[in-house]
Amino acid sequence: MAAPGNQPIWFRVFPPEAEQDTPFHGAASGPIRMPARDSPPILYFYLLFSVDLIKEFVKQTNRYASDLYDRTRLQTGRFSRKCQWRKEGKLTISEFKAFLGVLFNMGLNRKSSIKEYWNRKNMSQSTPWFRMTFARNRFQNVLKFLHIVDCKKIPARNNQNYNPASRVKPLIDFVNRKFLYYYRPRRELSVDETLVGTKGKTAMLQYIPSKRSRFGIKFWVLAEAVTGYVLQMHIYLGKTFEPALPAGTLQGTNVVIKLLQSADLLNKWYHVFTDNFFSSLNLARALLVQRTHLTGTLRKNRPMPNMIKNANPDPGQTTYARQGNILLCSFRDQNRRKQVKLVSTFYSAIRAMNAKPLIVNAYNNFMGGVDLSDQMMAFYNDHRKQTKVWKKIILHMFHRILLNSYILYYQHTSHNPILTRFEFVKQVIEGLTEEHLSNRQQNPGQRQKIRKVTERKEKDCTVCSDRKNGRRRRARTECSRCAKGLHKLCVHRHEC
Repeated sequence: MAAPGNQPIWFRVFPPEAEQDTPFHGAASGPIRMPARDSPPILYFYLLFSVDLIKEFVKQTNRYASDLYDRTRLQTGRFSRKCQWRKEGKLTISEFKAFLGVLFNMGLNRKSSIKEYWNRKNMSQSTPWFRMTFARNRFQNVLKFLHIVDCKKIPARNNQNYNPASRVKPLIDFVNRKFLYYYRPRRELSVDETLVGTKGKTAMLQYIPSKRSRFGIKFWVLAEAVTGYVLQMHIYLGKTFEPALPAGTLQGTNVVIKLLQSADLLNKWYHVFTDNFFSSLNLARALLVQRTHLTGTLRKNRPMPNMIKNANPDPGQTTYARQGNILLCSFRDQNRRKQVKLVSTFYSAIRAMNAKPLIVNAYNNFMGGVDLSDQMMAFYNDHRKQTKVWKKIILHMFHRILLNSYILYYQHTSHNPILTRFEFVKQVIEGLTEEHLSNRQQNPGQRQKIRKVTERKEKDCTVCSDRKNGRRRRARTECSRCAKGLHKLCVHRHEC
């Protein structure tokens, strides 16, 4: 079969072929720019979730809470949680760290709803740690007002510059930079899609029946094949908002090359494994031009020579075809009726010890990097439902950071024995909440500061009552120190 243009022809090959010389120009793999090897887990978490990111969350959350209160002040009741936010004060850095700790602990201790973590009525369901760390209303307020961008600067939906991912893009960009800054991957990489499950209203919503959640936000993910360490995540905006593809370029080809470009891994002879959504001869040739190897499965409807497309090997047999550095194979397993077609620019036509082609064994070993990462995330993620799609993505990214920080710890630490991921997460939670718990113990909560009025039924609240200006607010509780009338919601503004 003659190949188009100046490309060499396809021809049948029979095993065993001579192994190809495959140079590799990447740097030594593993964690880089790490703290001391005996460092506690919380320091590895702070590498990826740095103080700068924490400060930005605190700043934008406080900004949004203030703007929302000003917009809805006339429609807000006196005892709503929004009013309580104003009385308790702005979110602080230590409080936001504790908020992260509570979120992660909810993944270890799963309950049906958020309010159940503060359940006092049923002793069998009581979890005192959550009450010690946060008041329920305060936690729900932080979750409600959580933001990473200034909403006033986001283009409106009817604006030509509108981006449905604008509320999370700064976080995704920040995380991608951090993931690359602290890790050099091994040669074998994996590209696949992952789904953040949600049924919220958004232009980005996708339906993928093969996924567990089926409905959700799709990410293109580049991960290290062996460990599952995520290197890059690109959000798929949907057909309406995705930029048009260059003429003659398949979507899978465009995705893989963009991920590798953003990770600066092209022209170093890295080896990428992809499934049949991405794999094609078009991608194999495009990556070879940029000195990168590809191995992946092929769909039947993709362009390929007839000797592979029409091949019908017997069980346990393989048909090979080669064009220069590109090898195609059609293989039927002993126990399967369907045959599988693969493409590789790395492997030769060689049969492995288990009688399968070497290319098939390699694909089985190295394709699952993204699936491995998703599987590990599912263990300690509470999958809490969110009405806001962008907020669901933010919480997903928090857990991605936590998982990647464990991989950094696991490969770098000198602890003996090395902590399991469960123990690692517990120590991160304790490190995040330590300062906030100490502050709460030094400043007793409102239940210790107030008591019921005994002498008479009510007193004027010393904080929100002002008889001179005609504003009288009565309270049935008083300060336990100065005995002045005081509402529960006014405790944090009272000094005596």
